[in-house]
Amino acid sequence: MEYEGYLWLKTNGYQGGVTVALEADVLGGPIYTEAHLEPVRGDWQKYKFRLRSQVSDPLARFAVLIEGRGTIWMDQVSLLPDDAVEGVRRDVFDRVKELRPAFIRWPGGNVAQDYRWLWGAGPRDERPIWTNLSWKNELEPSDFGTAEFIALSRNVGAEPSLTVNVEGRGGSAEEAAAWVEYCNGPATTKYGKLRAADGHPQPFNVNLWEIGNEIWGNWVRGHSDADTYARNFNRYVADMRKVDPSIRLIAVGDNDMSWNRTVLRTAGPNMDYLAIHHYYGRHEIAGDLRNLMARPLFYEHFYQQVAQLLREVSPQREIKLAINEWGLDLPAEQQYSMLSALYGARLMNVFERTNGLVAMSAVSDLVNGWPGGIIQASRHRVFVSPIYLVNQLYSEALGEERLSAEVVCPTFDSTREGKQVPYLDVVASRSRNGQQLFVKAVNTDLTRALVTTIDIKGAHVRPQAEVATVNGATLEAYNSFATPDAVRLTRKQFVAGSTFEISLPPHSVSVLKLQVIR
Repeated sequence: MEYEGYLWLKTNGYQGGVTVALEADVLGGPIYTEAHLEPVRGDWQKYKFRLRSQVSDPLARFAVLIEGRGTIWMDQVSLLPDDAVEGVRRDVFDRVKELRPAFIRWPGGNVAQDYRWLWGAGPRDERPIWTNLSWKNELEPSDFGTAEFIALSRNVGAEPSLTVNVEGRGGSAEEAAAWVEYCNGPATTKYGKLRAADGHPQPFNVNLWEIGNEIWGNWVRGHSDADTYARNFNRYVADMRKVDPSIRLIAVGDNDMSWNRTVLRTAGPNMDYLAIHHYYGRHEIAGDLRNLMARPLFYEHFYQQVAQLLREVSPQREIKLAINEWGLDLPAEQQYSMLSALYGARLMNVFERTNGLVAMSAVSDLVNGWPGGIIQASRHRVFVSPIYLVNQLYSEALGEERLSAEVVCPTFDSTREGKQVPYLDVVASRSRNGQQLFVKAVNTDLTRALVTTIDIKGAHVRPQAEVATVNGATLEAYNSFATPDAVRLTRKQFVAGSTFEISLPPHSVSVLKLQVIR
């Protein structure tokens, strides 16, 4: 493995060299590789180096050996594998890219109401360290800022979605407009010049801008009532669109319809999307897993209410929903089991059945984070969650046209989330060229397979077909660093037709890919 690194050094009367090395983490142990930095003298300078090791040692340490006499200062030490992609670990980058996300949202989340975007601009090693008030007052180094985030998004094929700080920790409309100028303005403008100085003379052309995060919650800086937020939204949008009239704006919505009604009445003419977040967890489940299996259908009714409100309050403007945070808060053995995958898949089926009302959706979080990032990265390894696998599977089956699907199946009763809930949840769609049909089928029966007859009307289907399934050997199986593939994605061929039978395993998420005879 080869590594690229650098550090900054400053000396006063120092005579001698400096060596950087990878070595065993024991006194007097072997040195695997080293590089000498010479000459080291004078004011602050950046010293680059490369280290190549023929040995693999997960407990190895990086050492800086000061070999002279005098005074020496050291700062901003960096060491990355040489296959990292613009500062992002290759294994993490690959997992994100394989997900094929349509957009990635940054910097949050709650932290957006703490963040000042200028902290993450300018030379990386000169950026300030700031305190993340939202998450345990952790120190943040600012080395992953706007330009780095946009590079990551574009490198994996996603559009960046930036969340503006609304009145939190000194945030202002003027600062938001300056951020738009930094991203989208020509290099002749004040903040366009800053972007160009950061190595990006051409505008980033960021289209998606979210105005605040969960302002209704008293846990965020800038918290307010709905009327205050709506007036702030209009004020921010006016300043931001003076810089770039083409940007698309996302407003803060809520599961509380009274908040949505107030915001839409005041700010509806200026918004393109209304963001609503959904979380569900161990408290709401109340010991009954059937509540978890049924809960997504609650949102199906909720979206109908939102759609009706949009027709009443903003009939002249088409406003879509951005469910740009949804997730579960479960014990780890459930968070990374098929239970979370079944919930997520049924919820994503609900999104699809809204016929475009839900235009954007994203599970929270992407990497690590709270309450259970779908990509888990430790110092040495990575594993993905079952919800990741469902997102990956569904991203391969993006039908352009939704088809009507009638489902007749057994039902169950839950203690909190309704009765006569179908065990089987299905959506069907057709590819843009009309040559493929996709059937997404979620069997929420935790103990029984569903032997299912599928009858396709109005199309003839070839016998060669594929079914891809996310499942584990048991309901208790869950992914972890020790068992990264306990829940996995498998594929097999089967014989289909215009009418055929297939067995959907218990607690499984399946996508059937069918070929149409033209």
